[in-house]
Amino acid sequence: MRSSPSRTTAGARAVRPPKAGCRRWAASRLVALLLLLLLTAPTAGRTQALRESSAGATSGAGRYDPRLRFRTISTDRFTLYFHQGEEALASRLAVLVEEVAADVDRRLGPPRGRVHVVLVDQTDQSNGWATVLPYNLIELAAVPPVSQSAIGNTDDWLRMVFAHEYTHVVHLERGGGWIGGLRRVFGRMPLLYPNAFLPDWQVEGLATYVESAVTEQGRVPAGDFRLLLDAAAASDRFLTLDRAGGGLIDWPSGQAPYLYGAYFHEYLAGRYGQESMRRLADRTAGTLPYFGARAFRHVFGRSLGALWADFEADARSRLDAEAAPRQSRRITSHGFNVGAPAFSRDGRLFYSVASPHGFPALMEQPRDGSTPRRIGPRYQGERIATAGDDLVFDQLEVVHHADLQSDLFAVSLRDGAVRRLTHEARAADPDVSPDGRTIVCTVQQTGRRVLAAMEVPVLGQQGTPVVRVSEVATEFSWPRWSPDGRVIAAERRRLGGPSDIVLIDAASSAVRTLVAGGRERNTTPAWLPDGSGVLFASDRDGAFQIHVAEVATGSVRRLLGTGPGARAPVVSPDGRHLAFVGYAADGYDVYALPFESAAWVDVPPAVLPVQTDAPPPAEIGASVDAGGAQSASPPSAVYRPWSTLAPRYWSPIVESRQDNLLVGATTSGFDALGRHAYIATARWAVPGNHPEWQMDYAYARWWPTIFASAANTLEDWRTGEVRTREISSGVLLPFRRVRWSSTAFAGVHAARDAFSCADCTPPIADAVLRRDLRFGWHASTARAFGYSIGAEEGAAVSLTSELTPASSGATAAGAMTLDGRSYWRVIPRHGVIAARVAGASAWGDRHRRRVFEAAGAGPQPSGFDLGSGAVGLLRGFRAADLFGQHAAVVNLDYRFPLGWPQRGLGTLPLMARSIHGAVFADIGHAWDGEFRAADVRRSFGVELSADTVIGYALPLTVTAGAAWRDDPSGRRRGWAAFARAGRAF
Repeated sequence: MRSSPSRTTAGARAVRPPKAGCRRWAASRLVALLLLLLLTAPTAGRTQALRESSAGATSGAGRYDPRLRFRTISTDRFTLYFHQGEEALASRLAVLVEEVAADVDRRLGPPRGRVHVVLVDQTDQSNGWATVLPYNLIELAAVPPVSQSAIGNTDDWLRMVFAHEYTHVVHLERGGGWIGGLRRVFGRMPLLYPNAFLPDWQVEGLATYVESAVTEQGRVPAGDFRLLLDAAAASDRFLTLDRAGGGLIDWPSGQAPYLYGAYFHEYLAGRYGQESMRRLADRTAGTLPYFGARAFRHVFGRSLGALWADFEADARSRLDAEAAPRQSRRITSHGFNVGAPAFSRDGRLFYSVASPHGFPALMEQPRDGSTPRRIGPRYQGERIATAGDDLVFDQLEVVHHADLQSDLFAVSLRDGAVRRLTHEARAADPDVSPDGRTIVCTVQQTGRRVLAAMEVPVLGQQGTPVVRVSEVATEFSWPRWSPDGRVIAAERRRLGGPSDIVLIDAASSAVRTLVAGGRERNTTPAWLPDGSGVLFASDRDGAFQIHVAEVATGSVRRLLGTGPGARAPVVSPDGRHLAFVGYAADGYDVYALPFESAAWVDVPPAVLPVQTDAPPPAEIGASVDAGGAQSASPPSAVYRPWSTLAPRYWSPIVESRQDNLLVGATTSGFDALGRHAYIATARWAVPGNHPEWQMDYAYARWWPTIFASAANTLEDWRTGEVRTREISSGVLLPFRRVRWSSTAFAGVHAARDAFSCADCTPPIADAVLRRDLRFGWHASTARAFGYSIGAEEGAAVSLTSELTPASSGATAAGAMTLDGRSYWRVIPRHGVIAARVAGASAWGDRHRRRVFEAAGAGPQPSGFDLGSGAVGLLRGFRAADLFGQHAAVVNLDYRFPLGWPQRGLGTLPLMARSIHGAVFADIGHAWDGEFRAADVRRSFGVELSADTVIGYALPLTVTAGAAWRDDPSGRRRGWAAFARAGRAF
């Protein structure tokens, strides 16, 4: 960790603080190191990975649950990492990776070097990521998605997600021509991977296209995924290239690169041949970063813009002009993601909503059609069930600081109180029996999702679901009680098999198939009020449509007039209304139609292939393909990090500082499981002939992250220089939840700062020794959303302290900073009042105590800081205008949005997401001796800011403003302009 050199020598009050930029105490290098440790998906799925890993770096959380004990399996080209409980899945994966890789390589060509694949079961979110820096690394979550989701069109999740992520490796690892020559010199230096700098629609689009080409499933052939593109084309909302590249807030938001990129690549492959995909990947891999658009003219003979226009025209030509009209009525208007509608016994309608306007929530739609009422927060989850005056629902929560797993909760409709019904059960999809006594749900286990049940816990207690039905390599979803409580309807999906609607006897747990699937997905079952049939959604005709299966005969009919994308049906208790989730061009919402007068059409029996209820193989072991073939399990070994920890690249460094030219190199690395990470930098000054070096290391195997650093640096100070030799170490102890986070910090630091200034009057040649104990605590509930112009609710507080014990010839010294901020929503929508109070104080030996600035235009990120700029934010004044041993500031902003352009310039890696303004008032003061209120400075002014996305993924806020300064000394009075990169606070 890096320290700020001491600011005070003899004549301290006249010493101007050193330049900013290297004076952030601890935070900058530690965060960079933790990002290296955690941000292992910078090239695939990069936006989401960046957000999650940045949050992890701030809190100090490791990548994996420390309870997981990993082993390895090696094949000809892959090294697989898995933990206890995953032995069977890892054995199957060891064969699967070679099969899928051979198919992808045939289409795109093989990558260079081994590929490392981590299989982990610690989250209830289906996901994966890949990176090629500093080596080829893939992570796969061993949790299949629910079939009604955007990625649910698969009967073998492991095969599909590996095909997607391996395509990233093949695509991004490429480097030809002069790029390949430079790699032989510099190794895997990030700038030598041009395909990693392509727009998101090109990176994710190719992988999404290939996932379907290899598996014949996935998103491209899925009717509900194609629906998103068709609806956009039909409503003149087809995205332009700049909006599809990454950073879009409007619907389809984060899905846009996958959606448009996948179908654009399908269009190109269909028109110019599959081989053109390989030629395009090769061509972009030989261009400068961010200049890949030129490759399209070389490969296809037309510019990228012209090809995109052809793609849009083709999408419009595919629209069905004779599509059946929608007869249903849209009863909510949120857009984005609305799901899980449920009627209470008295006919009230509840549902969930997730959009970029706020935190996901449970909602009630009043029967009179008035404005929906927010019941309470709900983070993701699949289902809502009613139980008297309570809603029972599932949602995700952070477990053991690294896992994101599902549990069951209940919220009271009377007072909004929320109670937890299960703890670390991985339970989801709840439904409450008609007598209100029993909850049926699913429980995620490694390699399967089982059906379970438990009694509704009494107030103040929690329950444990007991497994009722479990089948090897089988996923159960969406269980629903029959009206008489004797039967449970659910979806069953077997590995390599169809998606069925099954009925489970509540007493005996016997299972029988009601609707046998073929290639289609049959999902979200719900009972008719009289129990005579089961409603469900099926995509057998393209996008999801609502069907009903008669319990007695098994005959199936399809409902007419719902419009496209209808799923999750539910009938009101009086049998008069059918509510369901439907789709429009701005996203999903709740629709309804009269159920008594609904029109149905018979589904021919030939569409429903015969299927028995024979159980799957007794065990999915060793190498099992979709057909069930098995072979012996490959040998495994205990995980060792050393093979992936060695440096893989070096980057040259050339800097100019005063009369010296600094030449050097830097490298970094981390092991496959993210337990170890390091950054090493060395420079040599010419003609000064002195070395500089820095080394940082972090270990995140266990709950606290342990870090250490050492440095020998030379920096400008006044008209001279200061040489700093330092060493530090410490721990970060994170506490993480979905709605809040907290981190404690403790460390030790030792440094020697040697000051020299021959031109100073009098000349200075002094050395200051520091041996410090450092502590910190940071907690935050502050939240921002897609359309936010900054944090718009919650609060954050940071406390840091440094104690320097007495030593030979010097007395003890210390310093402390405190920063508290809070945010309140006001009009207009996404308007915010933001307030901040911060202070810093140093005491003790005057040679060793710190100096703090109270002024400057910012930015002031939240976190640990004891540098000179730890608290300073007084807009209109320069940072060096106001400094002392004590500093205090108060900031008050009213921030308001002006627009969300979400536009860029063609294929340039820059998007303007939002424009917003602010009116502010700042008060600040810094002093050494007695505080004098008459010396307090004030500023009032306005700001104009733009939130941008650079490089298709990295958010950056740029601000220009003007402030009226009130300086009692009279030296700084009147208007002053300022600018900054980043938010004020």
